[in-house]
Amino acid sequence: MRIGFIVGIGVLLVAVVLLAGTCNSTDEGFPPTTAPATTTPTTTPVAPSTTPPTTAPATTTTEPPSLSTLPPIDDLGAPTIGYTSSVSTVGIDKVFFGMTARTAQLAAGTRFTPITPMGECFLVTPDEAPDGITFWIVGGTIERVDIDTREITTRSGAGIGDSEDRIVDMFGDRIRISPLPDGSGNLLAFVPRDQSDKVFRVMFQSDGDEIVRFWSGRLPWVEELGGCPAHTG
Repeated sequence: MRIGFIVGIGVLLVAVVLLAGTCNSTDEGFPPTTAPATTTPTTTPVAPSTTPPTTAPATTTTEPPSLSTLPPIDDLGAPTIGYTSSVSTVGIDKVFFGMTARTAQLAAGTRFTPITPMGECFLVTPDEAPDGITFWIVGGTIERVDIDTREITTRSGAGIGDSEDRIVDMFGDRIRISPLPDGSGNLLAFVPRDQSDKVFRVMFQSDGDEIVRFWSGRLPWVEELGGCPAHTG
């Protein structure tokens, strides 16, 4: 009986020791069996923009058309066109219709400067001359001269500021009157009697009462009212 009792006490003590060791290993001796929680940063998704990116509009720069220049000329001499100049059916002073641009500049004693882009038909003004004189160059030759100054008149003294009646009185039945297409006045055409001059005209433009500008030239250019035509020939 004593031996059985002692053995029972021993078994009981061993069980108590084993139980105590198991409790300590869970709290201190081994790491916990559950992995530490991992914190995942929260990212709020951004909705895609429905507004298209702002793009500055492309800037288009339009270069003005080049007027260019006529070929240089040496030894032009003294200018010949001035306030004492006069216009006829065939030109102005020493510059006659049909002259080349070079010959006309030599006759005028001055360079001509283009005021419209150079082409088959373009306009020029003489550098050393009164304002208000414009030549038409068509196909390389002088075909017309426009006058927009009161200082220069025809050989007969007709010019800007004259009344329609005075022009008719001066030239009689050689004047043909027709209304301007826009209704702003009339066109008085001086038509020469001589057959040798049949392609030439002097044109007076009025406001319905008095002359506001005039020009001289060869057909068909002398009858143009809107500047150099787009197509010539």
